[in-house]
Amino acid sequence: MTNSLNKVIYKVGDLYENSLHDGDIMEHDVRQFDGENTGDTGKIIEKLDFLNTQEGLQQCMDDEDFYLDIVSTFVEDNVLDDMQTCYLGNDWSGYRVKVHALKSSSAYIGAEELRAKAKRMEDAAKQEDVEYINMNHHHLVAMYEDLLRNITAVLPKRINLEASSQIKQFTIFVVDDSRLNRQVVEEVLSGTYNIKEASSGQEFFQQLDEGILPDLVLLDVHMPRETGHEIIGKLKADERFAHIPVVFMTHDNDLSTELQGFKEGAVDFITKPLNPALLMARINRILDLYYLQSKLQEEIQIRTQAIVDKTQQMTIMFEQIIQALANTIDAKDKYTKGHSDRVSKYSVMIGKQLGYTEMQLLHLKYAALLHDIGKIGIPDWIINKTGPLTDEEFETVKTHPVIGGDILKTITSVRDIYDGAMYHHEHYDGSGYPEGLIGKGIPEMARIINVADSYDAMTSRRSYREMLNQEKVRSEMEKGLGTQFDPIIGSIMLQIIDEDIEFTLHE
Repeated sequence: MTNSLNKVIYKVGDLYENSLHDGDIMEHDVRQFDGENTGDTGKIIEKLDFLNTQEGLQQCMDDEDFYLDIVSTFVEDNVLDDMQTCYLGNDWSGYRVKVHALKSSSAYIGAEELRAKAKRMEDAAKQEDVEYINMNHHHLVAMYEDLLRNITAVLPKRINLEASSQIKQFTIFVVDDSRLNRQVVEEVLSGTYNIKEASSGQEFFQQLDEGILPDLVLLDVHMPRETGHEIIGKLKADERFAHIPVVFMTHDNDLSTELQGFKEGAVDFITKPLNPALLMARINRILDLYYLQSKLQEEIQIRTQAIVDKTQQMTIMFEQIIQALANTIDAKDKYTKGHSDRVSKYSVMIGKQLGYTEMQLLHLKYAALLHDIGKIGIPDWIINKTGPLTDEEFETVKTHPVIGGDILKTITSVRDIYDGAMYHHEHYDGSGYPEGLIGKGIPEMARIINVADSYDAMTSRRSYREMLNQEKVRSEMEKGLGTQFDPIIGSIMLQIIDEDIEFTLHE
């Protein structure tokens, strides 16, 4: 567990790592301030140049010692871990309370940038704008951590570093109608943990609603009015608190009680009368696991977001490269500028009518953009020839699908790109090229691109003729159903043509 915990330990540990565990650094800090008169607060305040100390001093009635005490308390009583707990638990009500506290405390010390950021996050939490919170939470945490670290470097003598250690002081809520039991828990655990008490379920939930969010609940099973079983049921039914681990305390020692508790969501049982050593050991173990799990969850979220961001960047770059290649292809033919973009647009329109998924449409878009990439290998003078091609020249043009296939065959992650380039001149009746494939033997995306490519060829001005009118285009498309074109895909194109009353699709 130790090795795993070291890998995912919350970054706030960096805040005091050196001061707590590195003797050389501690000695350096002490030597640095030993020569200073503790009453000479002006020099210390000057070192807090990352704060608006003038505003902070105004908040403290221009009392410099008072201001430095407030700055020290800002570090000692930070809400970093509580805020993180709310974030990981999707507790936006609690999160709003914590960032509100951060906003207020930041204003007291003159941390203007952090105050403004906390204010924006408070507004987002109030509106439950989860998308904005997810995008900005880690930036807020990093800003908060940096400020805490900078203050600690300036005020090592004033700050109670032990109280602000890298291991969070967890809050434990003991709910028991017996004052004696609550007192035992307080005596045993208060030296290590922050203890809150309630004598009933009503009092417990009232404090939860007031913003107290515990890291663990010690819950008595048998209480008047509401039993522990009823309380844990309400707790687990509320999404704000469902993540909080619950440990039952009971005099019962039978299997059925434990089984019922575990079914209700309890993580452990402690038998009364409470044994101090056993109580401490159980609580330490449970909170160690809870802490590790929450940090693992946070690490997973951070890494997942990094992967998403990287994937988005790669997708954008991939699309830009494909678009650049398509533009390069079209630039070879002065008469067909924008041809690849239009074929892509028409292909996607057909794909939507066929019920393609978003991913399939994306692949179809890429394949259509690169369908003519093989023309890179065809001499410009043939492509731009104004008169009819000779048989030999036409045979040269017919090689461009194979050239394109050779260029794209290494892109194995998106097979459709290869199919679009290689087979977009195959005809449904087998009269096409380069392989003379027939019917459904032609990849479907290639059949789509064949229809879209033919439509654009007829509706574009070419070196050897002007563009055809819509009536003629429709007639040629209808004539090619079942011969050049897949009859279903061709019929969808005819429907698109019929809906384009103003003939706006053409170039």
